[in-house]
Amino acid sequence: MTRGLEGRILDLGGAEAHRSLWSNADATILDGVADPTLLSLVDRSERFDVIVSVMQLATVADLAGTISRLSRLLGPDGQLHFLEPGRLTGVTGRAQRLAAPMVTISTGFRLDRDIPHQLRTNGLSVTSLQRHRNGTTQWWHRLLVEGTAHRALPLARND
Repeated sequence: MTRGLEGRILDLGGAEAHRSLWSNADATILDGVADPTLLSLVDRSERFDVIVSVMQLATVADLAGTISRLSRLLGPDGQLHFLEPGRLTGVTGRAQRLAAPMVTISTGFRLDRDIPHQLRTNGLSVTSLQRHRNGTTQWWHRLLVEGTAHRALPLARND
């Protein structure tokens, strides 16, 4: 996911292992989405070419507000790269949504979210999307979605 990313990078972090990914890059690494530095970056109107979120969007209480802040941090051609828990479908999806409150309490992950849909709803275009089956014994966490989003282009007006 991080291979070939260039420019000014904001890694939403959350794990010490992220620091080694960017040893040769112009990167700002946060200690998760709740890191107060995120708000400081928005207040200073900072811009990034790449924002990386690994399992961070699934943890925030205010997803729409977080997406809005991330969108404001993206440069003109900036991209948001994400790897987040996926929302299952069918009977397993219903079970996942029923278990979601308990999972949120125990792990912090909000599994009842469709992250790509939320990105689109909040003004970003998802330009690539892959679904991965995670080889875990935690059935509710088996699907991961990986993708790239950028600011949506304004619609042309026919006045």
